Amino acid sequence: MPVRRGHVAPQNTFLGIIIRKFEGENRKFVIANARVENCAIIYCNDGFCEMTGFSRPDVMQRPSSCHFLHGVMTDPGAVGEVERALLGSDERKVEITYHRKDGESKTVEEVMIGVTAPGWEEVMGVTGHSPWVGGGDEGDRSQPLGGRR
Repeated sequence: MPVRRGHVAPQNTFLGIIIRKFEGENRKFVIANARVENCAIIYCNDGFCEMTGFSRPDVMQRPSSCHFLHGVMTDPGAVGEVERALLGSDERKVEITYHRKDGESKTVEEVMIGVTAPGWEEVMGVTGHSPWVGGGDEGDRSQPLGGRR
């Protein structure tokens, strides 16, 4: 079987810009290649790995719908919302319960945005995860990934 080297990512400068921008904001996020089947994850930051308990190699090339984080507490309706959001290019927020590698469950606010390059269709998807505990104040939630409200 041939050995795969590197990652499958669009060749543009957006990847580095996005990583630098969101790393500086202490976000937990993944970047997916929207031009391949299942929108495979091509980057996840240390915050995402810490939040989920999975290592970077465990996460890379998996679908950005994060099926590997689904468990008994994950609402099928929320899973459907995530999958529909990945098909579109509009910014979307979904509250979903994910399960860490050790089995602990946590409800997060997931924000998905599509990224396009001039003259291209959508080339990347960025999904940010903000821990959220019910009953909190709306002001406690972090800003959307794009910094817009």
